[in-house]
Amino acid sequence: MTNPSITDMLEQQTLNQLLEQFKQQQLADDELKEQLYTYVSKKVFSTDELNKLVSRTFDIILMDEQGYLTYCDQGFAEQLGYRQDELIDHHYRMLHAKVHDDQFYNEMWQMIQQGEVWRGDIATAAKTNDVYWHRTTIIPILSQAQTPYQFIVFRTDITDVKKTDKAILEQLDDDYRKVLSHVMNLTFRVNRDKTINRYKFRLFEGKLIRKMSPSFDRIVTGHDVFFYHDPSLTRYFERAFEGEEVRFKHRYKKVTLLTTLVPIIEHGQVIEVVGSSSDVSSLEEAEKKANRLTYYDLLTELPNRAKFKLDLNAVVHDRLTDLAVIICDIDKLKNINDTLGETIGDDVIQTVVKRIQVELKDDDQLYRYGGDEFAIITAGDEEQLKDLTSRMIKAINKPVTSHRQDMFVSTSMGVSRFGIDAHTEQELVQHANVAVHYCKINGRNHMLMYSLTMEEAYNENVILDADIRKALHNDEFELYYQPQINVTTGEVIGLEALIRWMHPKKGPVSPAKFIPLAEESGVITQIGEWVIREACHQHKEWIEKGHKPMRIAVNVSAVELQRTDFAAKVQGILTETHMDPHFLEIEITENSVMQNTEDCILTMNCLRRMGISLSIDDFGTGYSSFGYLKQFPINYLKIDQSFVRSALKEQSSAAIVRAMIQLAHNFGLRVVAEGVEDEHVLSLLKNEQCDYYQGYYFSKPVNAMEIEKNYFSI
Repeated sequence: MTNPSITDMLEQQTLNQLLEQFKQQQLADDELKEQLYTYVSKKVFSTDELNKLVSRTFDIILMDEQGYLTYCDQGFAEQLGYRQDELIDHHYRMLHAKVHDDQFYNEMWQMIQQGEVWRGDIATAAKTNDVYWHRTTIIPILSQAQTPYQFIVFRTDITDVKKTDKAILEQLDDDYRKVLSHVMNLTFRVNRDKTINRYKFRLFEGKLIRKMSPSFDRIVTGHDVFFYHDPSLTRYFERAFEGEEVRFKHRYKKVTLLTTLVPIIEHGQVIEVVGSSSDVSSLEEAEKKANRLTYYDLLTELPNRAKFKLDLNAVVHDRLTDLAVIICDIDKLKNINDTLGETIGDDVIQTVVKRIQVELKDDDQLYRYGGDEFAIITAGDEEQLKDLTSRMIKAINKPVTSHRQDMFVSTSMGVSRFGIDAHTEQELVQHANVAVHYCKINGRNHMLMYSLTMEEAYNENVILDADIRKALHNDEFELYYQPQINVTTGEVIGLEALIRWMHPKKGPVSPAKFIPLAEESGVITQIGEWVIREACHQHKEWIEKGHKPMRIAVNVSAVELQRTDFAAKVQGILTETHMDPHFLEIEITENSVMQNTEDCILTMNCLRRMGISLSIDDFGTGYSSFGYLKQFPINYLKIDQSFVRSALKEQSSAAIVRAMIQLAHNFGLRVVAEGVEDEHVLSLLKNEQCDYYQGYYFSKPVNAMEIEKNYFSI
């Protein structure tokens, strides 16, 4: 059987098109290629000669538009073990070698049915099931309507080339596997059957496989399984086969893997995806630790200020009903750290955290906002917030025992409510802090809800705090003195030195206003030294003028008393001013002693050995126990004026005053009653055998000149 007339084909297919097909064939015979080129371009040869040339170069198949063979070369049929009549009028699919998937043939037919030329390498099955490879060009023959009605198939046998290539590739693949098997990462190659969306893994190599599962290679290699048996990862492979490079993190058993998928693209199509997985378990653990360091406090394991800001932003964005922020400040925690050490200070913090957590609701969130500050995000109306903060304050006020040290801790709390006190997260925090500050300078150990007046007072206090420091430098402070009187004889037996401040612009500023600010900022220690030094200088000046020596009492704050160098500071002032220590009395508030009892007692004993008298001020307002009172090396006990003033009006107050006097006398102490303003109260004190008193009934505090004028005699 002879080839069909090529010239007949050229009537339907232009010379230039056919020439292009010849030019693109990979012909081994350059002379033959030149002859074909000459004929098509110049028509030098006859039709028979052209047919012979084509037959020497190609196997030719003709197919109709449905894929049935209408002609094939005898040599082609013989190569595959068929007679020509066994192939003609049969569908092309009978030659499929099951090397290519359905997608391969679908895309080929779609292309030629659109009138486009298709080129590629096709595996063809022989009758014996042997596989032959042909480099193939399929040219559609178009009708006048420009639709394909027949296809010319030019085939060149490249089986030997493919076998050589396969051997080389297998050797390379074997070498590739050997190399990859020693690499720590897992490397794999994957193909996809698009029609059924199945994935086949051609390669799985790397030491990581053995770490994940000793039998992993036997499970996976060469089988249609999904990646690490996790179908939830399908979306990543779909994106990779669409041409996108994909990176994702996932878990296999106890291993955290970071996988990268890289598509391999040929002729605009993804033919394969190459992947690499690395074990990032240790990195993930490090990230978790870094996250803990970034967002959590190491001591309390509470979320920190940074996490608070993130969470607050989220809840404000959600506009939760009755949202509120509470800032909780542990009063004078720095004193505990400075005097008892940070170990005990840390114990106090952890104890406070546990006590607060007991009072919170499940939805409330507690944060370590700062060294001695905590923040709480909560929800509730005004009454609920008051109830919550009240319970927290009571819980925190219970004694804390650490390293055989008993401490009493107090807290100041500020509350800001979203939509009422604040309308942004910044305002919520700022206003809660303002309320805390206002709480601390107004007695501490309670809760205040934010108000506009606090904002004004806060701004004023910021300015006032700076003015306090200027006042020390500019010598604006002055000492006033209030006489202490013998209840029985009416004799002036001593003076209490009280600081006063005449502000150059604001006039007199009450100690009740600036002392808490000075304690808060720490400048109280400088003020305290100034008061002691000034009182000693004044006493020395009176002595030099010939006046009778008189005991002078000086108030000392908790901050000063708990400094380890306080006794040495006092000794230095006595040496500097030549003050006789027997005429100096140091008044210590009850609560300041109870904050650091054991060390305070050591300091007090040191002062007593120097000859200084000691008194407990404001007795009855704090937490003193009789056991500790017995250990205090004190000379005097001062009854707080709140009990003295109400003694005539309330029987309970009178009973308390009576009990305090008896208690003090039983301990060998002398009693000073403060705030005596009328003779009826004085009569009561006489009847109860109180030793001394002071108050407006005898004299208000006056300056040194008035004292010298009215109460000293030469």
